[in-house]
Amino acid sequence: MNKPKSGMIIPKTFQLAGLTWRVVETDAISDMGHCDGECAVIRLRSDLTQQVKEATFCHELQHAIRFASGINGDHDEREVDAQGNLLHQFLTSYK
Repeated sequence: MNKPKSGMIIPKTFQLAGLTWRVVETDAISDMGHCDGECAVIRLRSDLTQQVKEATFCHELQHAIRFASGINGDHDEREVDAQGNLLHQFLTSYK
């Protein structure tokens, strides 16, 4: 999978700790995104701009990584945000 000239590719599925996670776009959520650790689904609000959708995916991916690592319950949103933002910057800026 080649990286597009600008932005990043948001996968439809990916693997974490032996589980297949799905990424779906929906109008049925009010938040920008949501990570469902029980169903292994990341939901992204479909009306977001591509850049915001990418950043939101990286944020929700941080939640998925925590769920896959056995960290259930409340996640530290400041930490998740910081790591998600850094991941998004890396994925959209490497050459």
